[in-house]
Amino acid sequence: MMYVFQVKPGTDLLVASNLRKRGYFVRCPQRTLFLRKDGEWTEKTEPVFAGYLFLEHPYDKPLSNAQYYDICNTDGVVGFLKNGSTPAQLAEHEEQYIHWLWNYGKPIAASHVYKTPHGDCMILSGVLRDYSDRIVSMDLRQRRARIRVPICGKDYKVTLPVIGI
Repeated sequence: MMYVFQVKPGTDLLVASNLRKRGYFVRCPQRTLFLRKDGEWTEKTEPVFAGYLFLEHPYDKPLSNAQYYDICNTDGVVGFLKNGSTPAQLAEHEEQYIHWLWNYGKPIAASHVYKTPHGDCMILSGVLRDYSDRIVSMDLRQRRARIRVPICGKDYKVTLPVIGI
């Protein structure tokens, strides 16, 4: 099962690293976006869900009070997303999206897209290829695609990198 917890802005990677050292399996999906500054394209790697981390926990036992407070008392942790008074668990299909976005611990690289003369976009390679049905919008000029991802029953729009060829 997987839980979501919030961290202070800019502390995502540090908190994830500290919790991993203490034996927790924390996922922090990352992406490498292209930014245009002074006419030059540069790459910047950042978390997909800035301010949120995902704790993977064995299905056979729930998160204990000691583990819950150990995580909550970690520097940079704001708290768990809750369902009433208990930490909210992601549904199985939501966990699959987090696994996909986690990309085996590597930042998501740009998907390659070909725009036909008729204006249709064909995804040739990259993570978007298998999830083209989740795409909300694509802007090849800005090198970005927005997709819908459900988290705790609510749809979020996530920006991922694309390159037009």
